[in-house]
Amino acid sequence: MKLKITITGPKVHDVGYRPWLTEKAVDLALRGFEVYNDAEGDLQSVVALVDSDKRRATQFFEFAKAELPPLARIDDIRSEPYDEEIQPLWQSATLGTFVQINKAVPILQEMREDLREVKTNTNLIPEIAENTRLIPEIAENTRLIPEIAENTRLIPEIAENTRPIPEIAEKQDVIIDEIRGLHREMTFDAGWRARIESDIQAIKAKIGIR
Repeated sequence: MKLKITITGPKVHDVGYRPWLTEKAVDLALRGFEVYNDAEGDLQSVVALVDSDKRRATQFFEFAKAELPPLARIDDIRSEPYDEEIQPLWQSATLGTFVQINKAVPILQEMREDLREVKTNTNLIPEIAENTRLIPEIAENTRLIPEIAENTRLIPEIAENTRPIPEIAEKQDVIIDEIRGLHREMTFDAGWRARIESDIQAIKAKIGIR
């Protein structure tokens, strides 16, 4: 018995449908089997050609109606008689294996590059560990932030208190000049008093007063 089974839907390509059906064909030991992607208008389709006894061909069709890959989205599954030649299952399975391997090679290469990048990144783990070792010290330092904030709160008050310093410095020059003037006056008075006392002593000596 030969059947042509057509599965149509918005997403039946690149979801593993062909390996999915091939594995079932191997399980049922079908005599002949082919599977390929096709399209019907705007819809994707997968076509499976089955050559086997009626029981196994029917089992395969029932499986196709009941089971589908997790990512597939289908609208319709139908079967119809098929009269043309169908290649042996082993040829189809072998060809399908090569196709899947060819599709897997770029993915495996990309995974290999990703693994290399992961290995490079893991080389940074000791440095990361060293940096995380400083976290307690950082936490201790940040604990002082409120105290620092409290001290900096006094800066405007300090600035207000130091504001008169230029005025004080200016008055200091005046005070120093006044002190120098007093010193000169006191020096002059001391000399004047000494001369008067000397004159008095001379007068006393002349008149015989001691």
